Amino acid sequence: MNKILEKVMKKESLPVHVYPEQIPNIDPNNGKEILLEVVDADVHFKVGRRIVKACSNLNFKIYKGETFGLVGESGSGKTTISRAIIGINRLHRGAIYFHGENIARKLSREKRMDAKHKIQMIFQDPAASLNERANVDYVISEGLYNFKLFKNKEERLEKVYKILNEVSLLPEHLSRYPHEFSGGQRQRIGIARALVIEPELVLADEPISALDVSIRAQILNLLKKLQRERGLTYLFIAHDLSIIRYISDRIAVMHRGYIVELGKSQDIYSNPIHPYTKALLTAIPQPDPKTKHERVRVVYHQGDINYEENEFIEIEPGRFVLGNAELIKQWTQK
Repeated sequence: MNKILEKVMKKESLPVHVYPEQIPNIDPNNGKEILLEVVDADVHFKVGRRIVKACSNLNFKIYKGETFGLVGESGSGKTTISRAIIGINRLHRGAIYFHGENIARKLSREKRMDAKHKIQMIFQDPAASLNERANVDYVISEGLYNFKLFKNKEERLEKVYKILNEVSLLPEHLSRYPHEFSGGQRQRIGIARALVIEPELVLADEPISALDVSIRAQILNLLKKLQRERGLTYLFIAHDLSIIRYISDRIAVMHRGYIVELGKSQDIYSNPIHPYTKALLTAIPQPDPKTKHERVRVVYHQGDINYEENEFIEIEPGRFVLGNAELIKQWTQK
């Protein structure tokens, strides 16, 4: 293993262009295939003369076939890192590896198009993300045109009809326009648009937050069904912890641009460690009127906890907390 790769594995600070082009995509700890790995990722924005640090030192892996949940309050950096993964935001530092290849560096046109093909996004607001001047046929087919994924009209329509059926829409909907549909139907169109080109990784950026409560469960169940049938991997972003718990295998909790805790879904919910995670969990609405007043509400005050000076420590296999030895000992005391 070369010295640069050793530094990356040790999470040492390196500028973007120094990170290696390739790293192994099999996790030596569990033998799982790593579809996407974010290493030391910083995303900064220049606002006038100020530099805003939107994301700082993010490290996480997404295994093939899983749903990785990213949760936190508005402005915590969830969407920012997802936009960096698809190449909209540039990294100030760090690397993003897809199938072991660094896609955050400057890529050839062929490799850039391949990454765009294999990584697709489902947006939060279907009304804003769909072209109101294009009919559903064109909206869904746009990716097929862009990546030249059909030989003739018949093959294109066959792919469109197939994905329409999978998201429970009808062929006669193809001639209609997005504004003629309900919010839930528009999100199904957005899902069909993302999946018709058969991506491997889907970034779902709060895909149900703009929908009626009665429709949310339908869309979540549809996403889980499509994941099973198509072998998809999801990065699922939300600020609703009850939703994240339902759909995610592992969860990363973000606050002010940092991941403060990461682990399996059941571990995060049954035994939260970081005080911010505890505060988020106590904010989940309690439907049982008999017990909702018994729960002790935790209010998080960051105080003198300096995220920049803390480390992302693995306290048990696959469980990480941002802190130091003294703080973690304090947080884990019963």
